[in-house]
Amino acid sequence: MFGMHYLATHEIYNGDDLHKKLSTIFVCEFITAGGFNHVDLPASLAQEGALMRDALLSDLSQLPYEISTVVDGRLTMPMHAHSCAIVQIDDDAWQVWERVIQRVDAVWLIAPETDGHLKKLTELAARYKKTIIGCDLESIKVTSSKLATYNILNKAGIAAIPTYTSSNWLKGEGSEWLAKPDDGAGCNETVYFDSANELSSWISANNKAVSHVIQRYQVGAPASISCVMHCGKAYILSCNKQLIEINNHQLSYHGSVVNGMRDYWSVFEIVANKIAQVMPGLTGYVGIDLIVQGDELIVVEINPRLATSYVGIKKAIGKNPAELIINIITQENYTWPKLEQNVVELHV
Repeated sequence: MFGMHYLATHEIYNGDDLHKKLSTIFVCEFITAGGFNHVDLPASLAQEGALMRDALLSDLSQLPYEISTVVDGRLTMPMHAHSCAIVQIDDDAWQVWERVIQRVDAVWLIAPETDGHLKKLTELAARYKKTIIGCDLESIKVTSSKLATYNILNKAGIAAIPTYTSSNWLKGEGSEWLAKPDDGAGCNETVYFDSANELSSWISANNKAVSHVIQRYQVGAPASISCVMHCGKAYILSCNKQLIEINNHQLSYHGSVVNGMRDYWSVFEIVANKIAQVMPGLTGYVGIDLIVQGDELIVVEINPRLATSYVGIKKAIGKNPAELIINIITQENYTWPKLEQNVVELHV
């Protein structure tokens, strides 16, 4: 595919040689980099995007690379970047990103799976044969679909929330249900229903239902695993408690307690490694959302890119997570260090 150069590939690189190739890195966070420059900027998405972008830029600024980024002209210029292009309201953001991509050695992409944004950005970087600090196209394609993710995890014997289309869901009286976009990110447009009858009525009345998947609402503690994956192995950064609320039938995300689930470290590590083995194209930072029900772990979805919890990880582990990510995927014999397990509250 386009002769692409992924850090997700399975060929073995000489760490020193690859570090030389990575003298310039482009950090592109879709929301803050002009992905919505033609419309009103969603405040909550822009806030989360800026938090992730700024945390990553800060971490990379402590490493020996020249860092470029792009910013929507309506937002404040970010710190910790050596160069920053601006996307104005009349610009074609994709053309701006393409010009920056052509000038760098590597890209670090943060984009929602929604509407294929992450996949398209990855394809753009691959077209110019840039090193991609992230997942390959196949794993992005699978994890961008909640239904496809469930199917592959279920086939591998990994516990995951049964997921249906709006036309084949199992109608069960008295059960609580969720409808969410198949390619949605986070809690975006996730709707809660007290009963199957309520869900049936919503499906009949809502044109969006065709793009949504249906899942039973799982009672338990919402959690996430922040990890680094490479060549079918997973290394845990933190085990997080997610702060999720239901108001007026809408699920909303309010942040996380990084390492708030650190007591589950060993079992989270087992789940993360099973997923890494099933999808070896998952590379770099990967977030795994799951529900903890006593001793049972149920996977909700897999995020093939930075998630908001990244913002609190440096403080939680006492090390630079960007450096760990680059080291594990560039150095053949890199030894994963012992990490601190501090608890950090992150509210958005």
